[in-house]
Amino acid sequence: MKFILSTLLLLSVSLYAETILVMNSNAKVERYKSMENAFTKDIDKKFKRIDIGNMSKDKIKEYLYDEYPDIVYAIGTKAYQYASKYIPEKKIFFSSIVNYKRFKIGKKCFGVSNELHTGMKLTLVKSLLNQTKTLSMIYSRYTKNIYENFKEEAQDVGIKVIGQKIDEDDTFDMPKLQSADAFVMIADPVLLKDEVKVKAFYKMMKKANKPIVAYHPLYIKYGAVLVISVDTPTVGRQVSSMIKSDIAGAEFTSVQVPIGSKVIFNQREAKRMKLNYNKSALGIVNKVIK
Repeated sequence: MKFILSTLLLLSVSLYAETILVMNSNAKVERYKSMENAFTKDIDKKFKRIDIGNMSKDKIKEYLYDEYPDIVYAIGTKAYQYASKYIPEKKIFFSSIVNYKRFKIGKKCFGVSNELHTGMKLTLVKSLLNQTKTLSMIYSRYTKNIYENFKEEAQDVGIKVIGQKIDEDDTFDMPKLQSADAFVMIADPVLLKDEVKVKAFYKMMKKANKPIVAYHPLYIKYGAVLVISVDTPTVGRQVSSMIKSDIAGAEFTSVQVPIGSKVIFNQREAKRMKLNYNKSALGIVNKVIK
């Protein structure tokens, strides 16, 4: 009798599978798309997917209430905000959220941060641009803690960080930003809101022969010298691994830094501005643009 009851219990558990919803803020965004594709190839559980890029607030709300998934993988800020607003009682895994710490992260929220480990980025900068003693940065209220953390860790490797805090209508303090040896660009929503201003900023930095360290390969065409970016497919697989661990009842770190990165060095631009860099450190670079 006990054997039969045990068998029925195991059968009932196996028949129940937690439902997974992959919720993409905008599948037309390449980095979001690559995370989703990598996740769906790696996850060994059934799932549904939805692109909310062109959906209204009411439609998103209706969909989440109708589906009522056990687990949501929210890709991007928009997806995370809607999932945490309408079904906060469910488990929500996230990725590609700029400065996730500005949101209230509940006990059932897990994910991979948008930013690479600060120490790793500083080590790469120090290795390649080995004569760097000062760095400048632009930040806003959304990324203040990222800036402060970067500034604090930079001191440990002997680099001084000069920052400018901006609001929506602020102009750049170019003398201040150009006074540093190099500029580090972070994914700040206020800065990125105006693409024209970003392009103009790059032109001014190029004119002053000041190298820019960016976070995405897109900025190579604008003149960035060094790009240290997150490997987005790896993030998708990383979230998949976290969800599989959760379903299996295994322990995992609730919020993790991306474990994959890509480093691009724009040697052509470095030569144009006659920049001194450590040629022996090029071995740590994934791609060199000549």
